[in-house]
Amino acid sequence: MMKNLTYLIIASMMIISVQSVFAQENNDIISLYDGSKLVYDDDIGFETHYYLTGPNSHEAIDGKIRRQFCKAPEGVSTYEIIKNYEKAIQSKNGTIIHLSRSAKTYKDEETGETIWFMRKLFANGRLNHGAYSYLQLPNYAQDYVAGKISTAENDIYISVAAAQIEKNVYYTIVTLLAEPMDMNNVTLNVLSDGIAKSGRVAIYDIYFDTGKSEVKDESTYALKTIADYLKNNSGQKFLIVGHTDNTGDFDANIKLSSDRADAVKQKLIADYNIPAEQLKTYGVGSTSPQMSNSTEDGKARNRRVELVEF
Repeated sequence: MMKNLTYLIIASMMIISVQSVFAQENNDIISLYDGSKLVYDDDIGFETHYYLTGPNSHEAIDGKIRRQFCKAPEGVSTYEIIKNYEKAIQSKNGTIIHLSRSAKTYKDEETGETIWFMRKLFANGRLNHGAYSYLQLPNYAQDYVAGKISTAENDIYISVAAAQIEKNVYYTIVTLLAEPMDMNNVTLNVLSDGIAKSGRVAIYDIYFDTGKSEVKDESTYALKTIADYLKNNSGQKFLIVGHTDNTGDFDANIKLSSDRADAVKQKLIADYNIPAEQLKTYGVGSTSPQMSNSTEDGKARNRRVELVEF
């Protein structure tokens, strides 16, 4: 117990204020650890990036990739770099996909094959510079974190790997900009960006059975995220607007969309203590499509709830 407590105290001491350890002089999504020396800054372009999703698994994602290779300031450990980047991702309302202290290899549970993640997948043949430390980082890196920050326009995947090479600590930041993989990605960033830019944001992960207005249990994460946003903007009033596709009777869809908007409002009031006076509801049925209803994808895009400032 005392040993675990000691580790906890040490880890807590490592995570200093994000503002104090990350340089603020640029507009990077995630800034460099303060005092670092930027050795290489490469815009790779549209490529595939591999990232760990667990101790024995990885996934691939396509997007625009930037690789930054840095020398850490003297006296900073590889684990300290990773823990502070974990904190930095979370400070931007991002989610941590995986954090590891043994990221160099893993064994595939089905085949028993050793997967050389760092050398063959994380580097992915893109280390084209001649610097010894740059080429050696995949052979030594064990400390690693991967996370995702969602905005209204992009999913931003961030992977950081750190290694001690001889007497110095180096780390690589891979930033990948991807189009959102699906419509079910409501986050505080998506809400904030959508309202700031358009005065409204479409929300797709509030679920109803066909022809029904009862909010399903699978909607909990989206409702909590909306509630957090409303509480952070308690001085602002919002419309909850229900939308349907054009399947079925027009008047019935107007009523259904209105009932669904009312149901969302009541959930926010009853389950998350949102003041009733902060919200109004409206149902527009199929009168405001985002895409043509001639395809199933278009219909799916049109069935939504929108949060609109007023």
